[in-house]
Amino acid sequence: MNQKPSVKVAVFGASNVDIMGFPHQPLLYGDANVGTSVTMPGGVGRNIAENLTRLGLQVELFSFFGTDPLSDYLKTSCAALGISIGRCTTISNATTATFLAVMDHQNDLALGISAMDLYENLKPEDLNSFWNHFPDFDYIVLETNFHSELLQEIVRHKGKAKLVLDTVSGKKAMRAEAVLSDLYLLKTNLLEAKMLLHKSPDDNLQPASLVQQLLDKGVEHVCITLGKEGVVFGNSLHIAQLAPIPSKIVNTVGAGDSFVAGLIYADALGLNLADLARHGMAAAAITVQHHGAVSPHMHVENLNKTLETT
Repeated sequence: MNQKPSVKVAVFGASNVDIMGFPHQPLLYGDANVGTSVTMPGGVGRNIAENLTRLGLQVELFSFFGTDPLSDYLKTSCAALGISIGRCTTISNATTATFLAVMDHQNDLALGISAMDLYENLKPEDLNSFWNHFPDFDYIVLETNFHSELLQEIVRHKGKAKLVLDTVSGKKAMRAEAVLSDLYLLKTNLLEAKMLLHKSPDDNLQPASLVQQLLDKGVEHVCITLGKEGVVFGNSLHIAQLAPIPSKIVNTVGAGDSFVAGLIYADALGLNLADLARHGMAAAAITVQHHGAVSPHMHVENLNKTLETT
């Protein structure tokens, strides 16, 4: 079934260039490892916007660019993909944000360096140009490469939109604390959920209990991804867990971004939370089979085909 929900989505988040290295053998730290590398457009916000665009939703990206050639590369790629960036802002004399990823021999992230100074220095007033003729959106997507003050400023302009937030990383997850009670849907992982709730990463907490604690903070729907253990999700009606969808893993970077897109797509269809989680896992399963952070095979037909395997 090829459904195209008639909704408008605003995505507030980072656009950056991903540089990814894949070793041919198990990593040997302290030495030069033989392997291959790829450079491609990335950024959590940009990736979510691309996935949603590929799924047929009407998407506008609200992000920031520098003035270097890498920013031109990002803008050109967005235009080619059909991602609307008309209200993105260019910061004078700024350098494009980059993400350097070193993968292990199983194609999972071993080490990442996120050079996001472009976003760290932003102030709430840097968002002012976004609000000129800001239309009504059905969904507003947030991610924690935008720091807390910016997230709160966006929430103040949300109108009737449903707020969806991705916590991005453990340390940055805590930036979402001030807007938890405003969230319609929160996607996080186990480490990020613990840090968001001021728990130690070593605490042996049941994922379901973390879901409940986040619901108690005022979040309407929560999804905590668990890697090989799937996803635990919940709302005021119930808390449950689903196993992952088996897939050949080429690269795990970007899986969480596509998971968010799958959630929004399914919610726009009016499905229940369990089906949202299934769509999220199906989108992630498509993504991890591609070397980039977004798969060119992300489209509704392939999403539905993947869902049929569950």
